[in-house]
Amino acid sequence: MSNIIQVTNLSKTYQSRGKAVTAVSNLTFSVNQGELFGLFGPNGAGKSTLVRMLTTLLAPTRGTAVVNNFDVVRQEMQVRASIGLVTAEERSFYGRLTARQNLQFYAAMQNVPRAQIPKRIAEVLELFDLSHKADAAAQSLSTGQKQRLNMARALIHNPPILFLDEPTKSMDVQTSDFVKALIRNELVNRQGKTVVFISHELYEMENFCDRVIILANGLIQAIGTPAELGAKLPRRALFRLVVEGDPDQLAQSWQNLDGVETIAEVSRGATQTTFDVALVDERVWFEVVKVIEVGNGRLESYHRADDESLRRIVAHFSGGEFTAKDAENAKKNK
Repeated sequence: MSNIIQVTNLSKTYQSRGKAVTAVSNLTFSVNQGELFGLFGPNGAGKSTLVRMLTTLLAPTRGTAVVNNFDVVRQEMQVRASIGLVTAEERSFYGRLTARQNLQFYAAMQNVPRAQIPKRIAEVLELFDLSHKADAAAQSLSTGQKQRLNMARALIHNPPILFLDEPTKSMDVQTSDFVKALIRNELVNRQGKTVVFISHELYEMENFCDRVIILANGLIQAIGTPAELGAKLPRRALFRLVVEGDPDQLAQSWQNLDGVETIAEVSRGATQTTFDVALVDERVWFEVVKVIEVGNGRLESYHRADDESLRRIVAHFSGGEFTAKDAENAKKNK
């Protein structure tokens, strides 16, 4: 596959109170044509700065970026014609105009041939399940409908590349699942578009993106498929245990064993507690069981639950810099 985005030594430095502050530093990576590429990082990682440079909204301090074979500094108009940008903000529309009228305006702004505009508007409205809202004022739409209209606007000129910055923010689970399925199945798989999906929430990218770049403190911490990044992690075995006994005492005793990587309490009931116990050496398993017996507890059940998910990958490559909300949402969406 050919590269449709190529970033080389890209940096951005701001002046703040007379001091230079580097937002991103020497970023080098590429995005393949037709790829669903995830850009992940905690708040303040430099994601917005990077996206603003790739979409010509911000000039880089150093380095180069080429989007659809056009330089973002020297050929900004060609870049803008090649991309669609969706943000979580809802200030993209004229509230008193209808959805159709807003799309007519943006189609003209993007130089869509006049004769093709009605057909193109009908196509994107149907794609995002908004045909029944075509003649409703934009200000009357729900938050989720406005965001879907925002995506329709970004696609009105049929660009080959989409930058989606937290596109499912504020959507309910059902609408979010609909939009993500549409991105994957329709835009990427069927239409062959390249999508850069930006988020600071891990569950958004789990089992969704082809490759992921992990950004923290303005630097690339890792890049690759989840499988490739998972293969770089230290080997470990994860066991899920349901036990009876004093959970705090058990957790403390396990933590003192050599070869135990982490102890995570999954749930606590009246008599039973569920733990995830990660071991860097499977031979420690017998010591884990022995701790239960010595503590007069009982092992009700257990099973292997090896997890090389994006949560563990990010924790390893960026020092665990993701929010508690990310981890909780990831658990709910497993």
